[in-house]
Amino acid sequence: MYRPARRLSVALCGPSSARWRLTPTPCRACQRSSRQLSTSQPLAASKRTTDFNSGYTGSYDPNTENGRGPMFTKSSFGVPQFYPRDLKKRVDAYVVGQDRAKKTICSTIFNHYQGVRRRRQHEHEERNRRDKLSRQRLVRDRELHQRRRETHPVEGQRFTDATSRRRSADETSEDDFPGHQESLRHLSDTRETEEDPYESLYQAEDPSIPEPVKVDKSNMLLIGPTGVGKTYILETLSKKINVPFSICDCNSFTQAGYIGQDVESCIERLLIEANNDIKATEHGIVVLDEFDKIARRETTTGRDVGGEGVQQALLKLVEGTKVTINVKDNRSSRSTPPITTNFSGGSSSTAQVTPPGGKVDQYTIDTTNILFVFCGAFVGLDKNVLRRVAKPSVGFGGKVEGRTTVAGTKQALPQELFSHLPHYTAASASSFTPLDLTTPEDLQAFGFIPELIGRLHNVCALSPLSTDDLFRILTEPRNSLAAQYIALFETYPSRLNFTEKALYAIAERAEKSGTGARALKMEMERVLAEPMFDAPMPHVLITEACVRGLEKPLYWGKDGRFELDRRLQEEELNPRPATHPSPFEQYREAGQSGG
Repeated sequence: MYRPARRLSVALCGPSSARWRLTPTPCRACQRSSRQLSTSQPLAASKRTTDFNSGYTGSYDPNTENGRGPMFTKSSFGVPQFYPRDLKKRVDAYVVGQDRAKKTICSTIFNHYQGVRRRRQHEHEERNRRDKLSRQRLVRDRELHQRRRETHPVEGQRFTDATSRRRSADETSEDDFPGHQESLRHLSDTRETEEDPYESLYQAEDPSIPEPVKVDKSNMLLIGPTGVGKTYILETLSKKINVPFSICDCNSFTQAGYIGQDVESCIERLLIEANNDIKATEHGIVVLDEFDKIARRETTTGRDVGGEGVQQALLKLVEGTKVTINVKDNRSSRSTPPITTNFSGGSSSTAQVTPPGGKVDQYTIDTTNILFVFCGAFVGLDKNVLRRVAKPSVGFGGKVEGRTTVAGTKQALPQELFSHLPHYTAASASSFTPLDLTTPEDLQAFGFIPELIGRLHNVCALSPLSTDDLFRILTEPRNSLAAQYIALFETYPSRLNFTEKALYAIAERAEKSGTGARALKMEMERVLAEPMFDAPMPHVLITEACVRGLEKPLYWGKDGRFELDRRLQEEELNPRPATHPSPFEQYREAGQSGG
């Protein structure tokens, strides 16, 4: 690329100084490429300005410029992988009804994890910014250190001779200037101690760096009668979003120092569900079931260790604090068999040797980003709401109402009272209950302290299940109860069949029991008790009369396919219009079944 020939050139280093140096002469190819680059650079620069003849109008310094244009001011933590409506579609495949509750729960969980993703992104950006500043500080310190070495009379002397540049430090330092190493070390020590350690206590705010907005979490309270799907909805969501999920019972919680479990045990269970992963635990979901059981109640001793004491212990845990969890590793104790000592009567007994305990591991969990969901039936809360909402029945303009109207389970309240609630429509107005009108005053009158009520930001009430909802629960979900028993009978092997009227009769009896969807399991076990004992049978049919106790379950052999289809068609809820099916198809189907 370069010719072997050289030429002498003079380079001016100052106003009155000159020195000689050798510069290589480039070849013709290099001259041609440099000429092309010199002609292309002004063209590229002219495209950046409106005036094509103006050339460069500015410069960019990466140390001072922070902005990158309007396209880079948007959030950079990515588009969400799912939205609340996507979560609801997944839950609809397993849970029937409770549309308002599912919308609220899906929105709350979505917003919670959006805040978690936002905090992670801000932490990542802050970490990158600190790393960049540390690298810049390292470069500045290195340049400053090099400049200080050059200014030192011994260490920073400039070499003007090529032979002196090749001399080692052992040949020059100690012989020519004795004791200069100690002076250098003393100089560096004094420079390090010049920095005041108390200056770092206060850090001035940089106005060029925008402060990120911190999104706090929103805890939730679910109110509803038993068996309406409060915990089942949360369990289904936790499986779909793949996060640690723990359900704890508040009945076993007591105040610290008393017999029972402390409130920190719910975090310990969440840590176990996360396989001792601290990062996953700090973004999990904790469901505290039977929350209404820790309400304040009067005691004879004057100490409510399971009520108000537990509520006070939950304050910091729900708001956000660091909890130390001791998890005992029992693997070492399991590997060692217990040592027992046989005692003989009358002889002196020796102390029993206990097996060595397992290793205790301590974990520190930050509960700031853990979502707490409280669930409870709150029996009697609807009566307190009705006393506050219902119009007086005494005086001028009062409406005369009976005692059963106020104390009953179904109340006909005006629809205007529910118009301010979310997801209210005219079609869903009939599903609202007095529990939807619950206020913090009602919860405080029920027995909860106002400090804990203020930490429950979303209060959602679930409506009781109707007969149609219970009928849909039997048939529609992906893991429906009827499908479970049909799959169970296939293992006998037997083919179990239900008529539509039989399933509707089971839903009617379950609604009267008042235990919600759990009553469906009870009714199914009662109806199928005899077929389970008489199994295996080729065909089993459960009719409406069988559910109501008027007849026994019907059994057929392999040749009873026609009679089975006829009975199924007779007990349809919405009979289809009579058609003339092809006899050939019927006979062929019967022949395949052995009829």
